[in-house]
Amino acid sequence: MQEVTIRLRFNRECLGAAKRTKRRGQYEKIIFCMPRDPNGRVMFLPTWWSIIIKYASAVANLGQGLVGKIDWDPVIDGLPCPNWRRIVVPARDDSANRTRYCSHEAFKSGDVIGVNAVLPDGLSADDLCELLTVAGTYKGISPFQKEGERYGTFEVLSVCPTVRSRRENQATDVVEAGNRARRRRGKRRHARANKAKRDSD
Repeated sequence: MQEVTIRLRFNRECLGAAKRTKRRGQYEKIIFCMPRDPNGRVMFLPTWWSIIIKYASAVANLGQGLVGKIDWDPVIDGLPCPNWRRIVVPARDDSANRTRYCSHEAFKSGDVIGVNAVLPDGLSADDLCELLTVAGTYKGISPFQKEGERYGTFEVLSVCPTVRSRRENQATDVVEAGNRARRRRGKRRHARANKAKRDSD
């Protein structure tokens, strides 16, 4: 098994789909938001990744017995635009000559996101890169989708082994720092005691 960190760049908007009502003064505004965890971080559900990767696996004839075993981190690394307008009815088609639109949280074209995953034995980072390239070209990933339109298409920037600092090392560093601080305080107390003894003599 191997943990990898993936960086993707959108070439078509990725739009939120969770309907929320926000109040501005006496007015209410509807905005379609990204799903989020209790800490406010954007989430893309593992089932969304699984669907597009299984499609890519069938297209590329690669890893068909393995892609269902990929574990996807639901939390992604990225900050969406808070108010992207999707035109529903252009002004030329509106009886009042007004443009009708919906507001979405969105990752815009050119925005980069990161996602982590754990690959099963037998599926390499290069294999996943190839599968994501196919999926990003033909399917994309976006909470909001509309028939006849393709949101959230992307290109793959990198698929690299994840490098994470071990908590044990971090804990050891904290303990060592505390020990060094105590030794310094002890030396200062010892020096003050020696000075006081010399002064009394």
